[in-house]
Amino acid sequence: MSNNSQDLTLEEIIAKGVKLTPMMEQYYEIKKEYKDILLMFRMGDFYELFFEDAKRASKILNISLTHRGKLGGYPIPMSGIPHHAANTYIDRITSEGEKVAICEQIEDPKLAKGIVKRAVTQVVSPCLPYDLEKSDTLINNYIACLDLDAETQKYNLIFVDFTTGDFFGISARDIGDAIEKLQVYKPKELICYLGQWEQSSEFTNYLAASGMLTTYLSEEYFQEKFTELYIERLIPTFKRDEVIKLHGNILAPIGAISYYICSTQSLEKLSHIKPFSMINIEKDMKITYPTMLGLEIMPKSKEQYKDSILGFLDVTKTSMGSRKLKAIFRSPLRDESQIQKRFNNVELLINEYETLQSFRNTLFEIRDIERIMAKVSTGKVNGSDLINLSLAVTAYKVLKKDIKKIKLDIDYLLDAKTLKKLNTLEEEIQNTINDEIGATLEKGNLIKDGCDKQRDKLRKLTHNAVDSVIELEKKYREQTGIGNLKIKSNNVAGYFIEVSKSHTKKIPEGFVRRQTLVNSERYQTDELIDFEKEVVSAKDKLYRLERKIFDGIVSQVVELGQDILNLAGSIAYLDVIQSFAWVSKQNDFSRPIIKKEKLINLTSAWHPLIRAKIKDQFVCHNLSLNKDQYFGLITGPNMAGKTTVMREVAIIQFLCQIGCFVPAKRAEISLADYIFSRLGASDDIIKGQSTFMVEMSETAEIIRHASEDSLIVLDEIGRGTSTYDGLSIAWSLVEYFVTKTKALTLFSTHYHELIGLVENLSNAKNLTVKTINERGNVQFLYELIEQGATQSFGIHVAKLAGLPEEILERSSIILEKLEDNKSTPEVRKNNSNQLDMFFSERESKKIQPQSNFFEDEIKGLDILNMTPIQALQKLHELKSNSIV
Repeated sequence: MSNNSQDLTLEEIIAKGVKLTPMMEQYYEIKKEYKDILLMFRMGDFYELFFEDAKRASKILNISLTHRGKLGGYPIPMSGIPHHAANTYIDRITSEGEKVAICEQIEDPKLAKGIVKRAVTQVVSPCLPYDLEKSDTLINNYIACLDLDAETQKYNLIFVDFTTGDFFGISARDIGDAIEKLQVYKPKELICYLGQWEQSSEFTNYLAASGMLTTYLSEEYFQEKFTELYIERLIPTFKRDEVIKLHGNILAPIGAISYYICSTQSLEKLSHIKPFSMINIEKDMKITYPTMLGLEIMPKSKEQYKDSILGFLDVTKTSMGSRKLKAIFRSPLRDESQIQKRFNNVELLINEYETLQSFRNTLFEIRDIERIMAKVSTGKVNGSDLINLSLAVTAYKVLKKDIKKIKLDIDYLLDAKTLKKLNTLEEEIQNTINDEIGATLEKGNLIKDGCDKQRDKLRKLTHNAVDSVIELEKKYREQTGIGNLKIKSNNVAGYFIEVSKSHTKKIPEGFVRRQTLVNSERYQTDELIDFEKEVVSAKDKLYRLERKIFDGIVSQVVELGQDILNLAGSIAYLDVIQSFAWVSKQNDFSRPIIKKEKLINLTSAWHPLIRAKIKDQFVCHNLSLNKDQYFGLITGPNMAGKTTVMREVAIIQFLCQIGCFVPAKRAEISLADYIFSRLGASDDIIKGQSTFMVEMSETAEIIRHASEDSLIVLDEIGRGTSTYDGLSIAWSLVEYFVTKTKALTLFSTHYHELIGLVENLSNAKNLTVKTINERGNVQFLYELIEQGATQSFGIHVAKLAGLPEEILERSSIILEKLEDNKSTPEVRKNNSNQLDMFFSERESKKIQPQSNFFEDEIKGLDILNMTPIQALQKLHELKSNSIV
């Protein structure tokens, strides 16, 4: 216990025997239920935090830490935020990984006997934002729950996005697969129980490195008998759900996540949660999250979004479409019929360019329906949200006409019966809700004039009170003959008549004096008292009647919740398809031709991100691998574009299998079951793994999981160790991939010794990026050709990079010496194992490129039998010939 009274916690003060005030006793009883959560305690117009909560909040929000009185002589640390500005502050706290419990006054202070009753009405976390208006609409806020099914030994993962209603499960075959899915979906919060994963060092290491908020529940909440009521609120028909029955003990994590959501939100009905579904990852094409990062399919950070394939393809017009696009990227297809369906839709929109532009303009007007439905569930929906919902229905009717006209095959296309119900809702909203900016219940102008006679009467009475006051004031002036008589009002005295003291003798009977001021007297009449009561009563009645009308429309929205969510799904899918079509049209992408036999045959293919930056300078590539020659060894210098070729091939395969056109003039592609890549070097210092160790681990993973139907791209395997070690590993891997794995494979290397190996393997071919050397000046032509590289040009690349001439000259000398001794390395006389790099001064002189070539040519000339013309021709030939 601290000796400093300023640092005493409430628990420490109580331990000292200090008697709590009624308010602090109420606070303490509530806080005990939310020990590790910041408790925002409603006090009038403020949310206040006390003791340790106050200190934490003041640091996060950079607000003042003050005190609210004392308990037994000990100060109570306090910080607070205005109730009306809660949106600004609460989500700032949760963005730091904290949770906040909102404790509201649940009875009218005017009617309270003693202290006002309070209760926690909502727990806010990174996944459960307080302000749905300001949370990032382009991303999902997933809560996840993971559990091992003891019977099937599968790992069941459940995801819920409370802000959009997404609710689905994934069954993973092992813990590594489960971690992979967590990396892909990036939940902000994980639900588990204490000790659940202590036996899995792989998972605990992942949790520690991920920075994900972990919430621990009692283990009993992973048992159906304790969570059945909560599951029913999220899945009313779960006992009859055939999907759930097929997946063993999946109700354990569903129950835990259902309990967590219900216990934190205090809501009677969750109308925006979508029907539960299982994602069948067995039917998807698989690609790991690190692979998607390495290929720049997914962005490495929010700031790099536009520098990724996802960002490049995201020209969606709605938040729902952007989130749907990300979902499609997470689950590439293997079902050819689904892929062809997307291709057909994309092609239709490309061919109907005016319709495509119309779609984009119409979609732009649609707001986030899924977030609006979340606000409906949480009681935070407003008039503007309802107007936006009605406008979405209006826009959808326009879209549906065009959809039918060009015969698009769109998921969740609403039938005529459903659309009729939504039309009725749309008309009622537009006829009832005032669409003027700033219209609210508090102002008494949320409901339109003309939709309810009683409401109009009350509205006239309250908002024409000024005119009534003027008329009454005129009447009293005429009655009394007092020209400066005025009727005024304030919050304390209400309405009153004010007369200067010089006219008090003219005051008639019935005017009752209420207040005397220095220069005037204030009076009331029975008529004025009745007027005031009528105005105040009318305001209250107007508010309650407008609230009733508003709530009636919200109830209709709740009843049509599933139809509205289907509307959102249809719009989101259409938005993705138009985005594919727009990017394909603007960038000349082509429709891939899907082949049954193993094949990737590309004509004039390009990397979309690089070409977008360098435009026409990009040199397109041709590539053909098939069931007879499925392995391609790419050799050649750095900077020539080997890695670009491999990335673009993998990207084209990926785009094909999400149903998008691809960056190539023509593309024939067979469907892959898995895309594997090992591109670039990376150390995992935290785990103590070197570049070479990571490289070997990833390669081993590829060998374990790759099949003949996979696509593999590997870059510079074996470079992280000694030359001979690396060469031997690369050599054996080439043999293994060609003779055992037999997948479509691109394998780049600097080990030119492998060129001869590949020439002797009938199922493999050599590839290189064309390069020319004119008089020592190297040019990279970037064209992919079917042959092995003749040399690496490493020193030339170093020259381009700006290395000093002295180093380049010395490098040339050393390179020549090494190449001369490549077969039998020259060693020092003292038998050390070091190559002799210390040449004589004579050898240190600059060696001109191709000097040996010219020397040999001149020595071979028979000058005695050459005519002058022949000699000149030979000289011209030597002068022009500089291609090695």
